[in-house]
Amino acid sequence: MATRKKIVIDEIQFNPDEPTTVPMTRLYTWVIWQFPRMRDGGYSGAVHPPEPGHGWYPALINADSGLVHIFGHVKERYPTPEAAAKYIDRAA
Repeated sequence: MATRKKIVIDEIQFNPDEPTTVPMTRLYTWVIWQFPRMRDGGYSGAVHPPEPGHGWYPALINADSGLVHIFGHVKERYPTPEAAAKYIDRAA
């Protein structure tokens, strides 16, 4: 199986095969949406880069540690944060 090309958005290089962990402070220009459903590693959520029309990435958000695990490796970009967070519900 071929490895997908790495994606770079807002100078963040995303791992093409697994979630990418970044400090929450690094996402200061992004929209961070957190749903109050606890998952291993944080809360189900979604993030949207500072690019109009880009779509939402599923994310696990851990405000206590200040880390966000962005599922930038999934092929689909979701139209709403709720739809992106449901990806984590299905994957967990």
